[in-house]
Amino acid sequence: MTTADNLVYQVGDFKVNVIQRQVVTPSQTINVRPKTFSLLLVFLQNPILVLQKEFLLNQVWDDVCVEEQVLVQSIRELRQVFAPLDVLQTHPRKGYAWVVPVTQAEKIKIIPPSLFSKSRKKIIGVAASLLVLTMLIAFALSQSFSSSQIPKNIITVLPVENRTEGSTLMWARLGIMDQLIQSLQSSPHVQVFDVPYVLHLLDVAGGDMNDRVQLANRIFEISGSSLVVDLELAGSVNDYRLLYRLFTPTGQTSGVIMENQLDKVVENLAKIIAAKTDARLDLSHLNKEFNSNLVAEAWNKWSKGQTDAATALLKTAVTLEPDNFLAYQLLIESEQIQARWVQSKDNANNIIATAGQQQNDRAHVFYYLLARAEFALGDIEQAQKNLLIAKDLAELNFDSLYQAYITSLRGDIAQQAGDLNEAEGFYSKAMGHHQSIACPIGVSVTRLKLIDLYRRQQRNDLLVEQINRLKELIAKHKLPIELPNVVVN
Repeated sequence: MTTADNLVYQVGDFKVNVIQRQVVTPSQTINVRPKTFSLLLVFLQNPILVLQKEFLLNQVWDDVCVEEQVLVQSIRELRQVFAPLDVLQTHPRKGYAWVVPVTQAEKIKIIPPSLFSKSRKKIIGVAASLLVLTMLIAFALSQSFSSSQIPKNIITVLPVENRTEGSTLMWARLGIMDQLIQSLQSSPHVQVFDVPYVLHLLDVAGGDMNDRVQLANRIFEISGSSLVVDLELAGSVNDYRLLYRLFTPTGQTSGVIMENQLDKVVENLAKIIAAKTDARLDLSHLNKEFNSNLVAEAWNKWSKGQTDAATALLKTAVTLEPDNFLAYQLLIESEQIQARWVQSKDNANNIIATAGQQQNDRAHVFYYLLARAEFALGDIEQAQKNLLIAKDLAELNFDSLYQAYITSLRGDIAQQAGDLNEAEGFYSKAMGHHQSIACPIGVSVTRLKLIDLYRRQQRNDLLVEQINRLKELIAKHKLPIELPNVVVN
C-alpha cells in the first residue's frame, strides 16, 4: 500500500476515505461510483489548479473511449455529494478546479508484521480467515436476497384527464404527466417509468381507457408496478384542482390539490408520492415551460394510426422548442419504429448536444437511441462507444429499464458478430435488469432473443426451457405476444 492509498482527506465536515472509497459526514456514509471517486481523487490531489477536460478524461477513463458528457455527469454527481459546499468551479472552454480547502485528516495506521509474535500471528490469521469467511457469506446472502427481499418501488404515472374549463390546456395530458415523472427521480430502490414506456404499456393493456380502476389493475398485471398514479385536472386559470388517485395492488388513496399555479400542483403531488415511495425529488425543472399542445396532438394522431401526421407534428414541436426533450424522444422513437434510421440518428445527435449543455437526466436515453440507429446503419464501432456512455449514465440515474435496453442491444451486436456466448451473457444480464423491476414484457422480449440464440446454437434443452417459461409468462400476465414457431429436433 502506497502512502497516497492510506489517506483520509478532510473537506469541511466531509471525510474522504481512500481505502473504503467512501465520503463520510457526521450523519451519513455516501458511496460513490468507482469512476466518480477516481475523479474526486484527481481533484483532491490537485486542489485549486484548473484541470483541463482532456486531462481528466485521460486520467479517469483511460481504459475506455468516452465523450465529455460522462465527465459532466460525474462532475454533477460530485457537486451533489458535497452539497451545500460549492466545491468545483467551472472554467468555460478550459476545465474545472477544486476550490474548497483540502487537508490530509489522518492516515490509517498499518502495523509492521515484525511487531507480531508468531503465536499472535497465528491467532490473528485464524481470526482474519473467519472474518473473511463471514464477509463472504454475508455478501452471498445479500446478493441472493437483494432482488427478492427488497424489490424496487415501480411508479407508473398515467396521462392526465384534462377537464379544465375551456379545455385550452390540451398539452396537460402528457405535459403534466412528464413533469411529474421528471420530478420523481429513480433511485436504487425506485424505478419511475418514462412517458414513452407508459404509452407502450397502454397499447399493450388495451381495454377501456375511461375505466381507470380496470386500467390500473391491467397495468399491475403487465408491468409489475407497485404504484399507479391516476390524475384529473379541473378548474380554470389561476384556480386549478388536481384530483389524484394512487393505486397499489391492494388498495388506493385519493386526494385533491388546489393551487393557482400548475408547477405548484406538480410540486405538491411529487412530494406526496416521494414520501410514499422513497423516490428522489428533483424540482429544479419546474420553472421551465411545460410541453406544447403539439406533443399531445401528435400522440392522439399516433394512437389513431396516423403515424405520418404524428411525426410531422413532432418535427414542428422540436423546431419550435429545440430543448423539448419529450418531443425529441417521441420523435426519435417514432422514426425508429418506421425504420427512418438516418433521420433518427440526426435528431439523436441534435438533442444530445442540447442535453449535454443542460446536464439533462435523459441523456442516457438519447445515447441509447443513437446507438440503436448506428447499429441499424451498420456503424457497429460507434454504436458500441455510445452504448458504453449510455450504460454509465443509466447506472448514474439508477434506471434499470434502460440498463436492460442497453445491455440487450449489446447482446444484439454480439450475436450479429457471431459471438453467441457473449450475446447469451448480455441477454442474461438484460433479463436480470428487467426482473429487478418486475417487468414481464421486458423479460418476455429477452426470452424471445434467447430462444432465437439457442435455436441457432442447437442447444435444444435450453431452447425448450425458455419456450416453456415464456409460455407461462404470457399466460400469467395475458401478454399479447405470440410464441415463436420453433421445431425442436
